[in-house]
Amino acid sequence: MATVYEAGHIVLPRRAALKVMHGDLRRHPGMATRVVQEAAILDGVRHPGVVRVYDCNLLPDRRPWIAMELIEGETLANRFQETLALPPIEVATLLGDVAEVLGAVHKVGVVHRDLKPDNLLCTPTDSDYPLRVLDWGVARLGPIGRLTMDGLTPGTPIYMSPEQATGRDIGPPCDLYSLGVIAYEALTGRPPFDGRTLAEIVCMHLTREPAPLHTRCDAPADLCDLVIRMLHKVPWQRPTAAEVRHTTRSIARELSQAYDTFEITCGEPDRSRGRGRSAACIVPTGEVEVVDTEELEFGNTEMLPVARPSRWTPEIGQIPSVLAEPQQRGITPRSPRDQVAGEIVLLDLFDKNR
Repeated sequence: MATVYEAGHIVLPRRAALKVMHGDLRRHPGMATRVVQEAAILDGVRHPGVVRVYDCNLLPDRRPWIAMELIEGETLANRFQETLALPPIEVATLLGDVAEVLGAVHKVGVVHRDLKPDNLLCTPTDSDYPLRVLDWGVARLGPIGRLTMDGLTPGTPIYMSPEQATGRDIGPPCDLYSLGVIAYEALTGRPPFDGRTLAEIVCMHLTREPAPLHTRCDAPADLCDLVIRMLHKVPWQRPTAAEVRHTTRSIARELSQAYDTFEITCGEPDRSRGRGRSAACIVPTGEVEVVDTEELEFGNTEMLPVARPSRWTPEIGQIPSVLAEPQQRGITPRSPRDQVAGEIVLLDLFDKNR
């Protein structure tokens, strides 16, 4: 639909992403209105997962343009090219973040209709939000924002819901289905339905069931069940965005706490006393090996227990006693200022006259 440029404000020290519609699309009725509608959608949604709009106007040749927030990051599609599948904790976190954005736009009657990895920008170092949902050009803004005729289906076939493939009953469940396809691909490395032609892919979305996730990945059963529910053929059988957000964030918390725990002592592990698959008990042997700290500082990285040196305790005969023979030398002041208050001398504890 458009070309996106990196732009700089001529007065303010601010960069922006400048989206300009392609010139050949001026011959298609409604395309310019669709670009302006995208600006209206972005401006009406107040969520950090949706880019902010700075301005919108027309070029002299009547092509619309949008100046929006410039975000640096990596699309999920690029992540899929770098790695075959993502860890379950990352997938659960991603689903929770995207579901929160979808919940915000669904409340105001907006349906994205083109969720896919290319439109999810991962920004883990961003302080506002860890991702952005991009490209709202084919989004549907309620009944008054309808720009697609019956029978015409915008979107990407691999991530398209069954009802979207038939061009009817477009609503929030469409986005949840597309998000389920993305999650399935993130967990297994390939989408649930793929074919050589558009007709073959659409037929799979309409008639076939996806292969069970637990046979293709090692994700938790709760996460697998949720993704399969998101791919249900019947729209109202799918979970809502709020349910997906709540469930996936609970799963992410559980996965983040599943660390291996070990009791660090000197000895051999006793697997028979393990507290589960990831835990191991260590049977102490009573032997303690003292490691020189200089060896550790200069590159000896072997994990050995370090025994603290015993605290020095003087012998009883070495402790000075107040009943011992009095010292003969006096205590002199440490600085000239101490002489103002007089000189301090040692008292004779055995002098009865004092």
